[in-house]
Amino acid sequence: MPTNTALAHLRRAAAAISSPCRPHSAIVSSSWSIFAASTLRSIGSLKFTAHDSRSFSTTCPRQTKTIKPHRLPSDLIPPYPYGERRIYKQSNRGLYGNARIRFGNNVAEKHNNKSRRFWRPNVHVKAFFSPALGARIKTRLTLRVLKTIRREGSIDEYLLKSKPARIRELGPGGWNLRWLIMQTQDIQHRMNKERLALGLEPKKVENRDDMIHFALDIATPGPLSSRSRALMEGGRSAMVDAFVLGNDDLAGVEGVEELSDEAEQELLQAEDLRHAGHPTLSTARSEV
Repeated sequence: MPTNTALAHLRRAAAAISSPCRPHSAIVSSSWSIFAASTLRSIGSLKFTAHDSRSFSTTCPRQTKTIKPHRLPSDLIPPYPYGERRIYKQSNRGLYGNARIRFGNNVAEKHNNKSRRFWRPNVHVKAFFSPALGARIKTRLTLRVLKTIRREGSIDEYLLKSKPARIRELGPGGWNLRWLIMQTQDIQHRMNKERLALGLEPKKVENRDDMIHFALDIATPGPLSSRSRALMEGGRSAMVDAFVLGNDDLAGVEGVEELSDEAEQELLQAEDLRHAGHPTLSTARSEV
């Protein structure tokens, strides 16, 4: 678009042209010609650009959902092989890794007096986009698990690792997400490639989009879609009372503010600095 200086030249030229007065002396005529020439040069150097903020497209944007893992239907998913955690039950509803509440003592330096205390895990709420599901997964997780997900590249890669230590770390909530991701056709093709590399027979790829859509619709806040209601009427009406995993109140996940990317970077940097400067706390003696 024209700059402010060029617009000023245009206004001055238009005012001079429309003025009824005409210069009569030679000096005024010479200055008038110099002004007109400079104005024409300014007009010729203008560059007009169109404001094209975005290109027009008739394709609808891809719809995404923000699902809550603890809302996934438990009777569709095989039971977690390690069972629910009976200590620190809150970890059953998120990705807590092996974090627990730790108990110990505060030890006074002077008289060696002890007072009981506890340490809570560093828990935050974060939403990740799952390429396999095409949905955003919003869950509670510890800072250590968040760093592991960033190192793996995506939440799908974190959930699909098959080592026993990773399966035990997932907990019931992560196990439900892992099973749901494994039902997609892309992951089924990926598993067949791994089976062929190991010399095993590939399995038949099944279309389970209806079941995935049904589970995602239940795990998403709000009313069910017509597709999910039709599926429920076809024989799954008994699942209405079995959508929540566990017996604790899970409403706190919706009320907690989601961790932003900037706050995540600050937390990770502070955690690295804390471990680098204080590898152990000499004033605390923890008892697991």
